[in-house]
Amino acid sequence: MWKNRSFQKFYLFNLLSYFGSGMTMVALPLYVYKLTESPMYTSLVAVFTGLPYFLFGLFAGAMADRGNRKLIMIGCSLFSGLLLATIPAAAMMGQVSVFHLLAVGLLVSTAFVWFDAASHNMLFQLIGRERLVAANSLLSSTDTIIRIGSPVIAGYIIYQFGPQWAIGIDALCYCVAALLIFSLTGSYRSEPSVTNQSLLRRLAGDIKEGLGFIWSEPLVRSLTVLGFGNSFIGGAVTGLIVVFGVQVLGIAKSAPAMSLLFTCGSLGALAASLILPQLRKRFKPGRITIAGLVINAASLAGVAFGGSLAIVCAFYILWNLANFLVIVNGITLRQQLTPDHLQGRVHASGRMIAWGGYPFGSLLGGIAATAFGVQAVYIVFALLMALLFVLARLTPLYRYELELPGRHD
Repeated sequence: MWKNRSFQKFYLFNLLSYFGSGMTMVALPLYVYKLTESPMYTSLVAVFTGLPYFLFGLFAGAMADRGNRKLIMIGCSLFSGLLLATIPAAAMMGQVSVFHLLAVGLLVSTAFVWFDAASHNMLFQLIGRERLVAANSLLSSTDTIIRIGSPVIAGYIIYQFGPQWAIGIDALCYCVAALLIFSLTGSYRSEPSVTNQSLLRRLAGDIKEGLGFIWSEPLVRSLTVLGFGNSFIGGAVTGLIVVFGVQVLGIAKSAPAMSLLFTCGSLGALAASLILPQLRKRFKPGRITIAGLVINAASLAGVAFGGSLAIVCAFYILWNLANFLVIVNGITLRQQLTPDHLQGRVHASGRMIAWGGYPFGSLLGGIAATAFGVQAVYIVFALLMALLFVLARLTPLYRYELELPGRHD
């Protein structure tokens, strides 16, 4: 992969995106909490992060399969950069409101849906099917390495200058990433199809075909349904982590200390990215997901009952390891099993369903935390994850063998 100059640029602009997103990941919920001190409003940051994929994922995947992926990614990057830049601009004029912050978060997350669908297809075109496990692990581990350091940097910037400037750095990263994408040679457009159907009919047909593949493939279907439950619980946990720091750990007034929780979360995700290739060589992919679910339940209970910052951080690392193991394993398997011409729409459809639970979990978690407290919410969601593990044992995941398209062993 490293001999491919286009992949080098692909990797670099992803690195920039990871760094900038890591800054906003800390700054935006802290900024909202600073303005409102409300668990409900703070959880809406996570709601608006996950909601666009649920609403637009199918259309984005179908359009990525038919459009110019390079232009889609450039447009989405510039759009996101300009939107994020309005936050420090408004702060300088003293005009920032919680509704402005939430609106920017929603619109940037919406642009990411189209960016992600196009980027997924571009990676497949760049390196091919056989290198997908290595490429996804590389990108995922790089993401988590960057997110280990960027929350610490974000915490320092927030503490010294304010959260608006951490978000401003993310805006700059988006704009530089757009320039790198522009420098890639080639259009990365899919092969045109000859048809007399209208665009709307073609998109509807593409969506139907993508959903049909997910439903007809037993392993992908099981992983997608369980992914919905996993993201539902994950949305509540991540959407309330700032509130948990305030109500349970007492670190709300210290942005650097709060950023430690985000860094610990990235450490767990990094560990998952590094061990997944080895696990895939030794175990059936379904068993990896089942193990991830039971570890998820146990570690979330440990976070809820941890008490001290050190214990909570240790269990939060383990929870993120299990959570990301389930996510990355499902994404990689879906890519490997999907025919070339269906990559964009199946990826978007699967992600829409699997991540569809995220905004609903965040919303329900915020409502429940307002009424009963965040610690009680974490305990209840740990029990729900244990139930999800029991349901997973009833699916074909435990015994199903992986057979890749076009492979004849």
